[in-house]
Amino acid sequence: MSVGRNELCPCGSGKKYKKCCGVVTPITELRSRHEQKLQKEYASWVERLNHFVGGHVTNEAISEARNRFAEEIGLPEESVMRPEWAAHFFNWFVLDEKTGNTTLLENYIKQHGRRMEPDLRRAFAGLHLNTYEIIEVDRDVLTVRQPQSGEVHYLLRSNNLQVQPGQIVVGRLLNLGLRNMLFSGSIILQPHIKEPLMEWLRQHPEVQEAADDTSKRVYTPALYRFIVQFGNEADRQEHSSNSLLQRRFPLADAEEFRKMIESKRSFELKKRDGGKEIWVYASRKEEHLFRGLRDALLELYEVQAEVLVQDGQVLLEGYPEELEEIAGLLQLHGLVEEKAISVLTSTGSKLTQGTLFITSEPTLPPKVLQWAVQTYFAEKWLVTAHDALDELPPVLVAASDNQELKGMLDSLLSQMEQDSKLGQGIARYMRMDLLRPRLTMKNDSLHVFNLLRRPLIEGLPESVYTILPERLAEMNRFVHEMTEGKSEATVKKYDEVMNNFRSFVRGAFGPSFEWEHLRREDLSFFLVHDIYSRTDAVTKTLATNLLSVLSAFFKWLDKQNGTSLSATMQPLFTELKESLPEAYRLRGHLEKEAYQHLYATPSPGLADVREEGLLLLGTDQDGWVARRQNGEKIKLTLDADANQALGADWVIFGLFGQTEDGSWRLFSSAEFYPPVVAQLLGAPVAVLI
Repeated sequence: MSVGRNELCPCGSGKKYKKCCGVVTPITELRSRHEQKLQKEYASWVERLNHFVGGHVTNEAISEARNRFAEEIGLPEESVMRPEWAAHFFNWFVLDEKTGNTTLLENYIKQHGRRMEPDLRRAFAGLHLNTYEIIEVDRDVLTVRQPQSGEVHYLLRSNNLQVQPGQIVVGRLLNLGLRNMLFSGSIILQPHIKEPLMEWLRQHPEVQEAADDTSKRVYTPALYRFIVQFGNEADRQEHSSNSLLQRRFPLADAEEFRKMIESKRSFELKKRDGGKEIWVYASRKEEHLFRGLRDALLELYEVQAEVLVQDGQVLLEGYPEELEEIAGLLQLHGLVEEKAISVLTSTGSKLTQGTLFITSEPTLPPKVLQWAVQTYFAEKWLVTAHDALDELPPVLVAASDNQELKGMLDSLLSQMEQDSKLGQGIARYMRMDLLRPRLTMKNDSLHVFNLLRRPLIEGLPESVYTILPERLAEMNRFVHEMTEGKSEATVKKYDEVMNNFRSFVRGAFGPSFEWEHLRREDLSFFLVHDIYSRTDAVTKTLATNLLSVLSAFFKWLDKQNGTSLSATMQPLFTELKESLPEAYRLRGHLEKEAYQHLYATPSPGLADVREEGLLLLGTDQDGWVARRQNGEKIKLTLDADANQALGADWVIFGLFGQTEDGSWRLFSSAEFYPPVVAQLLGAPVAVLI
């Protein structure tokens, strides 16, 4: 392989080879560098493509296309939204499906292609679905051959791609020069499908013509349909070491077996129906408490196998390695039968890595449980290191002063929001409406976290995310001066207020924080939201103490440091003097009503469940009229006592469920934001301060 000295350098610089890398760099090394450059640029251009699609396609169009795709390939729509099919739908919708006379990819290239590396632009334009037989597997490269043309390609092998010679890859190759990479969304088929696949390809000559002619790329759904109809049947007939198995053992003593399985922490009862039991085998479990649901416990078990007890027998269902472990743990002997199965008996679906069995204690209504699971995954994502953020958790990136990292976070969130609309990626498991408020990023929701300038950081007292010790020392000195020689009750009052406030300030601000940086929004967040996480019970007395002690503290700071905090905060204190104690009292009062809706009475059918802030507009004969974040006016049913205490322009935040009669009810502990706080949140209220 060589290149002429007067030809353009393969490194992509735009210079002639003799004036660029030709003097000292071998051509093979140049090709490698060019390949690496294209690989790096590929990820960013795919991300931009996703943004482009999100900005040019409506949710309705995506939903309609997904329905059509599911119908054409012969699957239910819900199956197409699962991870194993979501990427295939996206590729078909963006790369193959024409709107008018062009695809979304072609429109994207027309608009942005000039800025792309020419080789990469050609590679994107040539993406089409085809089949390739694996003929050689090396550590870093797969050698594949197109079975009809015999053309050989070399694919860069990702670490998670476990394949063997003879298998068939159904996917799209992105050319990087000498080698290719698999575009996201591919299927690995077993060797026994080769002959039927060859027959299908002979009947569809357009597959071979599609690389250069986009009008020929209409066969994609038909190829997927063939795979669904034939490939699944072939998989059911195959019995190998990687097959899902069912092993049947005799049950000698049912009572002893039940004691044995109940004593093992890796087993969890899934269902008991008369003499039939289904147990989940899961060596890993995660738990999460929801304080707002009276400490309801969410439990997530990663299913590795299932144990069925019925008709005097024990059936183990899973993969061979796990079944051996279970048989040993439960001391099962005398195998009666072993057979391959395609799905678990209890669910009718395959067992794949990451399959979860989810329970709650006590049992939550299905819609509430779904909300809890999506909330849990969103909360977990916020504090989990992300490789796209230099291995930092999103919440720490949002709390930092690094603008480059914050830009990366915003881009990541935008991508996830688009993925959520398309029903793909991890975003479909999470409450996306929660993320931007929790990261204090720009959003249009009525959320209390919008009062803060950066996320609240807990558990890092000695880090770059917390205030300097001098600020803490000032609070300590204030308490000492104000309580010296005073009664035990006074000491307790000042200690309680300032300990809670100290914890909040430590997590809400960074080392550059000075007292004059404190805003009414920050103080409001502490008083109407943060306080609930720092004390076991809020009372009218606590509200009074908070307002009086903090008022004294700001006057003390003004005297010590020459600030003007007291003048800034006093109007807020005046507005909250009557309303804050009522907000605390109502929280406890309405908790009982919410928990009755949730647990004490048979749960009515819930059409919808939402956690959000509702702006109260007034009452009529049916109860409260409230406005949701999207502007919709709804009927809200609250306890009669709340009708006396609340008024127009208050905001109530909690988990609400829409019942069969169309009205909304509270299903969690609530937070109440008086009109002055609602105004700070951006709600259109009439109160003036």
